[in-house]
Amino acid sequence: MISNRKIVAVLTAGLLLTAGCGGVEQVASPVSATDTPTTTTEPTTDTPTTSETTETTETSEPETTTEEETTTSETEEARRTSSGSYDVTISGSVSGHSFRRSATLRVVETISSSGTTNDVNPVDVCLVSGNPAAQPQPGALRFGSNSGCLPGSGAADLDLASVEADGDTITVEPVENMAATGGNVFTSSSSVAACPFFPKSGRLRVTIDGGDVSGSIEVTGYGGAFCGNTVYDAQISG
Repeated sequence: MISNRKIVAVLTAGLLLTAGCGGVEQVASPVSATDTPTTTTEPTTDTPTTSETTETTETSEPETTTEEETTTSETEEARRTSSGSYDVTISGSVSGHSFRRSATLRVVETISSSGTTNDVNPVDVCLVSGNPAAQPQPGALRFGSNSGCLPGSGAADLDLASVEADGDTITVEPVENMAATGGNVFTSSSSVAACPFFPKSGRLRVTIDGGDVSGSIEVTGYGGAFCGNTVYDAQISG
């Protein structure tokens, strides 16, 4: 038979074992199937990081190229033209009468810059041969861009024509509404009853190369109701 002492010892050992097992808690960290481990990913870029300072390119304003004008103003061109007085010969015809005459061509600085009937003349020009008003003759002529250029003119400085200068060439065209002033005039005959003709259209064109003069004059003059219109056409040389 088992003794009471052994039974007591066995029961005591069982109680101790039971107490020891109950006092130990095993803590397990449950892992869920949905738990995703946290991963820290460093951002990656294709551009390498450098410590160099980005160079700043200076942006300059676009250059504007302006072509210099090569055209010289009329006044500057006229200054290159030799001013002065020139002895010339005019030969041509008027109202069917041929003539060859000596004449004087004058080129002077602008006489009037105000009160003109057209643009200010870069220079003033006049061509004079004889005295058509006092002594009418075939080809006698007084023609100028301003009355102040004509010798012995008693009129104020009237702007009688427009003037253009192109290098050494000067072109003078009469202004029609100034024809009635009588500042410009020519005659076609030596008769006492010769009609004075007043240029209303056409042109005088001369080129001055040093002391040499060449050109022409072709103007239409009005001689009133009785004489009508006639053309003065001549070459100029000197």
